[in-house]
Amino acid sequence: MKTLRYLRDAAVFAPCYVVLDWASYIDPVGPFNITPWNPQAALAIVWIMLVGLAHVPVVLVTIILADTLVRGTPGGFAITATTAVVLVGGYAGIAWALKSRLADVDLRTTQQLTLFIAIVAAGAGVVGAAFAGMLSVAGLLGETAFSEAWTRFWIGDAIGILVTAPLLFAAADRARRTALLALCRRPEAILQAIVLVATVWLIFQGFPGVGSDPSRLFYLLFLPLIWIAVRFGLNGAILTTAIVQMGVVLGIHGGQQMSLPVVELQALLVALTLTGLFLGVMVDQRQRAEDGLRQTLRLAAAGEMAGAIAHEINQPLTAVTNYGRSAQMLLERDRAGPPQVQDIIRKILAETERAAEVVRRLRDFFRTGTTRLEVVGIDELMAAVGRITDSVRLGRDIALEIDRPPSLPKLFVDRLQIEVVLRNLIANAVESIVASGRQGGRILVRVQPHDAGHVRIVVADNGPGIPAAIRATMFEPFVSGRPTGMGLGLAVSRTIAQAHGGSLEAAAVAHGEFHLVLPCAQST
Repeated sequence: MKTLRYLRDAAVFAPCYVVLDWASYIDPVGPFNITPWNPQAALAIVWIMLVGLAHVPVVLVTIILADTLVRGTPGGFAITATTAVVLVGGYAGIAWALKSRLADVDLRTTQQLTLFIAIVAAGAGVVGAAFAGMLSVAGLLGETAFSEAWTRFWIGDAIGILVTAPLLFAAADRARRTALLALCRRPEAILQAIVLVATVWLIFQGFPGVGSDPSRLFYLLFLPLIWIAVRFGLNGAILTTAIVQMGVVLGIHGGQQMSLPVVELQALLVALTLTGLFLGVMVDQRQRAEDGLRQTLRLAAAGEMAGAIAHEINQPLTAVTNYGRSAQMLLERDRAGPPQVQDIIRKILAETERAAEVVRRLRDFFRTGTTRLEVVGIDELMAAVGRITDSVRLGRDIALEIDRPPSLPKLFVDRLQIEVVLRNLIANAVESIVASGRQGGRILVRVQPHDAGHVRIVVADNGPGIPAAIRATMFEPFVSGRPTGMGLGLAVSRTIAQAHGGSLEAAAVAHGEFHLVLPCAQST
């Protein structure tokens, strides 16, 4: 099965690489793959990052195949094979550096983008020096100086990776791919694309006497780029730069002769690409900050509401406690009633006092952010999970399974607040199973190490899972998938988890599954 998957992936990658190599083989240095734009380098790097270093041999064979089909192995097979080894080694190195330094390749911050650009620029420079140096030593560069060949290869690879890699990363991620497709269907985006294509055509073909020197009007491309990036962030920016690059390639493939030196054209493309990427990332950052502020304001309103509710609930709880104690005193004084009644009253008082304590803790948390941290063992917490499940499932055919390794560190948490979080997750799981009508419901609570200072608690069920319509907003206050839900449970639960220095996330799986990360006692 693994072999078939390996061959299938290779069968997809190889023709795509060859086509990109052929399409971008314009204005080369001699008969070699030193061109103004090399998108196939980005494809190789992204593919290695996604499928792993085990597929490096496929990349090596594909590079040799592309050189044979597109350029006819200039310099002989030995040179083709040797330069292919240089390229695949460099691309694998860039892929390793990106994967180790950037855990999230979504380029969500300017710091991530800067690191991405630095790794790509440095890696492309090293690969270009090795590639051009090998050709120079073999005497195959002719009259072209090593420095010129190296510079053109360096910038060509860097531009190809900077433009194409973000687009490939977005296409490989389901959520971002969906966002890109939705963007392409928006009327405003279609209008922007028409304006952009028209601008590219005017710059390279439309104005008499300008087509041979596009630098005279190249600055016009910044106008639609800024418009698109401001409206649609990084997704819009990567689509814009890709369209511009394709316009340049089509113009040259169509026989357009340019008096502009290749290095100057590359410099203009670098400026356009970097401007678009940074502007897109900053727009996305600002949008996330605005969304975070709105969520904070809504959560503050939810906190005020929860505090008011807690205050109102506290009074009847106090009354129930007083009535229970009075009944207990009367029974003990008159020695009346069966022992079971006294036992029931004791349980009522215990649960009422516990409920009152939970209410007080939540009220204090929402008013001042107070948490009463204590060392809590996993066994103690799992015992609470059992009690919570029994009280929530109410005799329904829903099994609870607890999976935990024998030796796990104790937690440093507010026990009552974490029990509130677990109760919410388990109640959601029960409601999901019941709503689906599934027989033989099952809830799995799995405890496992997360990192050196945290433990992960997974709460999963065999229900239908989280509706796609609310997956992106389910942790926002007042968002609920149930008609009768208030939409506060998950928002409050995540706030409690984050106040502990942990997190609460929903797993992107077919069934319901939440991951709660909490700090260990020894990490404090």
